[in-house]
Amino acid sequence: MDSIRNIFPDFVQDVEVKKSTFPVGREEILLRCDGVSPDFFMALLSEQRILDTALDSMALNLQENSTFFSISRQAALAGKVAFVLESEKTVGGVIDIEMEGRGLGEWLERVTWHPGRTEIPRNVGDDISMKPDGAVTEWFDSKGRATINKED
Repeated sequence: MDSIRNIFPDFVQDVEVKKSTFPVGREEILLRCDGVSPDFFMALLSEQRILDTALDSMALNLQENSTFFSISRQAALAGKVAFVLESEKTVGGVIDIEMEGRGLGEWLERVTWHPGRTEIPRNVGDDISMKPDGAVTEWFDSKGRATINKED
């Protein structure tokens, strides 16, 4: 709960415990809360200066008006946001986040905007979005010129 409340201070827990027996007996605890404000989360993204990464990570699974993504529970415990890709395994587990709302893609673009986007504009799913495995597709030199990743 500490890690969740460090990122979403107004989170009110609704606990569901799932038990599994195969292949390993363990309990999975699902904490859920609908209607949590993203304001503090977005402020952390801006403070950490990871708004472009946030746009790409949060929009990676965007379908119409909903998306989902994961952040590191261990980083959240320290009050930081670290996005975790689906293909990654992370020490300490993840916090899965789902977002829904009309015009979600446009909202993501707006709340992750920063002054650097006046020179290098960004949109959800544009040609410079990161790939699903986290690889960069393009990079910009100090003069704002795009260079294509040679691995593409």
